[in-house]
Amino acid sequence: MLKSIWAARWYVLLGLVAFLITLLLTTPLHFVWRFLAPELSALPVQVQQVSGTLWRGRIQVQVIQLRELGVLDTRWELSPWALLAGRADLRLQIDSPDLRLQLPLQIGLNKVLHINGADGYFDLRPLAPMLQRQRTKAEGNVELNRLLAEVDLNTLVFQQLSGQLVYSGGAVTLLVDNKPVNATLPVLLGQLGREPERAALDLTTESGETLLRGYLQPDGWAGLALRRRLLDIIGQPWPVQAEADSVIFEVSQKVL
Repeated sequence: MLKSIWAARWYVLLGLVAFLITLLLTTPLHFVWRFLAPELSALPVQVQQVSGTLWRGRIQVQVIQLRELGVLDTRWELSPWALLAGRADLRLQIDSPDLRLQLPLQIGLNKVLHINGADGYFDLRPLAPMLQRQRTKAEGNVELNRLLAEVDLNTLVFQQLSGQLVYSGGAVTLLVDNKPVNATLPVLLGQLGREPERAALDLTTESGETLLRGYLQPDGWAGLALRRRLLDIIGQPWPVQAEADSVIFEVSQKVL
């Protein structure tokens, strides 16, 4: 009998490997979750339900500090075969009544993160209570279209960045000299791009007139430069004579 087993050892080994792979691919996520939950307890979310497997799973969570978003239904697909090639291919989808995000990600052993065409939608309604506490208001929604990015996680340098944000327009309330000012914004476009070693955002009107410019550097510093044209849109005067393209306010701060 031992001779028979030894003669068939390769078949036994193949069967064992096939069994382990099947077990790994089909292990329920709720079984794995009991080991992951303590490590993730510090995250600012409340987990309500988990289902599926580690490779194709679903989790429903709430953001503790922003419960107005409701329950975020999060699904993902992770390719186990890509892991054998030394990279992680992840497709992430997040849905709620006011939020939709499709995020295809890839990261390799070189720690370069690829975002391969992310799309999203966000209605600003859940932000209303938080904005109200600041005596401000913003209506409308924001769309994210075809975000492509490569980020070196070792240096936080953007090797590639492109995509577009579209604000639908709507009523807003802003604080000017600590006084609320009501205005109606038109449709605005945000063009994402890459400058030498930093990410940039240009906010423009539909006709291409720049309202503000922002940037994020690898050292964690971010900045904004506002043009007088933005004040024209919200109907506010500027005490000093300046062209519409003149930068009237600049600010920078370390955010990372």
